[in-house]
Amino acid sequence: MAAAAKSSARQGPPKILRRAGRALAVPLGSVLLAFVVGAILVAVTGGDPFKAYQALICGGFGLFCFGGEPSVLQLSNTLVFLAPLIMAGIAVALPFRAGMFNIGAEGQLIMGAIAAATVGIHLTGWPPWALLPLVLLCGAAGGALWAGIVGVLKATTGAHEVVTTIMLNFVAQWFLRFLIIGGPLQLPGGSSKSSPIASSAQLATLIPHDNRIVFGLPGTVYRAHTGLFIALAAAALFAFLLWRTSLGYEIRAVGQSQRAARYAGISVRRTLIVTMLIAGAFAGLAGAVQIAAVDHNLTDQYFSDTTGFDAIAVALLGLNSAVGIILAAILFGALHAGGSVMQSDAGVSGNLVYVLQALILFSIAANFLRSFKLRLPSPGRVPSTPAADAVAEVVAHEAETELRADDKDTA
Repeated sequence: MAAAAKSSARQGPPKILRRAGRALAVPLGSVLLAFVVGAILVAVTGGDPFKAYQALICGGFGLFCFGGEPSVLQLSNTLVFLAPLIMAGIAVALPFRAGMFNIGAEGQLIMGAIAAATVGIHLTGWPPWALLPLVLLCGAAGGALWAGIVGVLKATTGAHEVVTTIMLNFVAQWFLRFLIIGGPLQLPGGSSKSSPIASSAQLATLIPHDNRIVFGLPGTVYRAHTGLFIALAAAALFAFLLWRTSLGYEIRAVGQSQRAARYAGISVRRTLIVTMLIAGAFAGLAGAVQIAAVDHNLTDQYFSDTTGFDAIAVALLGLNSAVGIILAAILFGALHAGGSVMQSDAGVSGNLVYVLQALILFSIAANFLRSFKLRLPSPGRVPSTPAADAVAEVVAHEAETELRADDKDTA
């Protein structure tokens, strides 16, 4: 027994490393493929790929700058994009774990921003210690309620979440426009924006906004804010929920096999609804942080915002894990921040960023859909029989064993 235990211990780490290598091969390969194809496109159109990517790295991380850009300022711009991408990425990843495809993070983010702005505008007399948490909580509640509609429809009528979330995205966008263009939240005397939220409802910046010189520039130019810590806490909460709670176990069980989950005594309907409520809360919190830390009022830019859609690529590239989502959000945040620098310094259109994002998503999604196809029932599926039910029991047992093994590996 002792010898067998020692042999198992010796084989454990290599097996874990092999599994990690296989898991990372697809996202890393997708990123590499996207940048290679992007370089070819730049070269074919007469640009310099090396100079373009050097400018992109400068704009995203403040490294290898050759156009006189302040490094700290570039890094600060990336951090601004980072916080909402992490939380919206979690809003997509959690339903993925339950076998659902949440395309509605954008609409949930917008509804969270609307709820947060409404509270921040109308409760200006409240003290900061009460108003700021209330703004964030209301933002999370707004996103949760919006996603909850999808969860209820999915659980009760079987309505496909891809269709309902896409439709609700449009509803949220046009509802925003109704509110700020001739609507109840429009800024008096202004257009296409709301009144600003109270200063007591705003998140602090990492560098104080005053006239002191910081890293050679006034502190007012740095936009990085403390919402980043909220995003990191959200990622930690996501990991804890998924791997250290019974609800997380149920979510993963439903995602692997709904029939097996029912056999194990899990309420699939309840799990689907709760999953969407929590996912929407993360997306709504992202919208609330944007209002409290960056924008301070609702504007027409939310109508064309792409954070919720970028979150799909972030979740897929991050393999629906907390650490992976953070790393993927850093990449996409750097791409967003570096696009303008690439255009100004290397003369390459900043739209290349969107090409890179699309290529990454295409490569990841192709592999995702290939594996997902294997789980779809065939059109001529045989009705349930005693033999099929016996097989289902075996599948349920295997699924439960695999989930417990995953828990042990994570522990």
